[in-house]
Amino acid sequence: MPDDVRAAVRPAEIEVDPEAGLLRILWQDEHESIYELPALRPHCPCAVCQGEMGIPGVVNDATTFTQEQSTLVDIQEIGRYALQLIWADGHQTGYYTFTLLRSLCPCETCRAARARNAQ
Repeated sequence: MPDDVRAAVRPAEIEVDPEAGLLRILWQDEHESIYELPALRPHCPCAVCQGEMGIPGVVNDATTFTQEQSTLVDIQEIGRYALQLIWADGHQTGYYTFTLLRSLCPCETCRAARARNAQ
């Protein structure tokens, strides 16, 4: 991976505002991503949520999460590549890689780029 791409997916700062339900990441390339925590919960990459080896996960477009399931109680950095989000319902097995988080950036610029790439 080229150094400039690697820098784009490494956080310079990570802040959680549990009262507002927000996760803010300032990336090393100075891009800022602000995620609503309930919007991150459906993207949990663990095998239970997303499935594995041909077995579907329990999360799909129709899944509705409770307040407890979408409330963050802790966050841990895993190595130099991911965040472990620990939800109030005890779910904590998904490691949200920095690459995944960057790809989920909800800002208008990133949403427009994803729309262009989908065409």
